[in-house]
Amino acid sequence: MFNLWNVLDDAMRTDPWFRPFLMGPEGGNARSWPLVDVVEADTAYLINAELPGVRLEDVKIEIENDVLTLSAQKHPESTNERHEFHRVERNYGTFSRSFVLPQGVQSDNVQATMKDGVLTIHVPKSESARPRRIPVQVVASGANPPKQITEKSDNTAAATAAA
Repeated sequence: MFNLWNVLDDAMRTDPWFRPFLMGPEGGNARSWPLVDVVEADTAYLINAELPGVRLEDVKIEIENDVLTLSAQKHPESTNERHEFHRVERNYGTFSRSFVLPQGVQSDNVQATMKDGVLTIHVPKSESARPRRIPVQVVASGANPPKQITEKSDNTAAATAAA
């Protein structure tokens, strides 16, 4: 029965009728590669891309017209021995992903690091795009001036009430 599944899988993978459902427009896997997580923090955006088996010298990051493009090339492992492949699922070749950068980023200060096959691109936000805390003032009735609510004043009020 296992062989029947392999035959069906191979037929679906190679039959042109099934190809639009299984493959992207370039003929590759329909999932985008490299796989990425895009995270927004208070001070920056982080793009974490999985690039297993990709050498650092084969990674290129460019920013043009507020679009960050990550390109990578993954080379197949070269062996001098002749092998008969029964299944090839890993992708090789040149891959690219592009991200439109939001307004308020410092595109001149983008940094990238790579560790254990994960590329991290740090896109800092400009000071104006960062969230900021706005203090709230309490207006007392009568002639007393307004008080600003802070942790210090809250603790002082609690200590005074306890005494």
